[in-house]
Amino acid sequence: MTEHIWAADAFKDATEAYPEECCGLLIDIDGIETYWKCKNISGTYKEKSFVIDPLDYADGEDRGEVLGIVHSHPDGDFTFSHTDRMACKYIDLPFYLVEPKSKSIIVIYPSEIND
Repeated sequence: MTEHIWAADAFKDATEAYPEECCGLLIDIDGIETYWKCKNISGTYKEKSFVIDPLDYADGEDRGEVLGIVHSHPDGDFTFSHTDRMACKYIDLPFYLVEPKSKSIIVIYPSEIND
């Protein structure tokens, strides 16, 4: 697995958000890949889905270039859901899934999705 300088922040966010999904952005701030924590405004289904607060997204964009979307699946499969895959393709940014217990991260790129 590739080391991600931002991973500790994403794992911390996922642990603190439990039992809800965490969500955030991977942004480039002055050449440093940084995890930008965002509020999950998914409503009543935060354990199974995420919606990034648009104001948090805008704040992240103001700080640097958005490189990807980061989220967790609490107590769920450590695989990308169909919804994740479709959102990744539609948004045209890599999606990262973090699992804090095992300190694991997987990524899917829009070009890899053929659904």
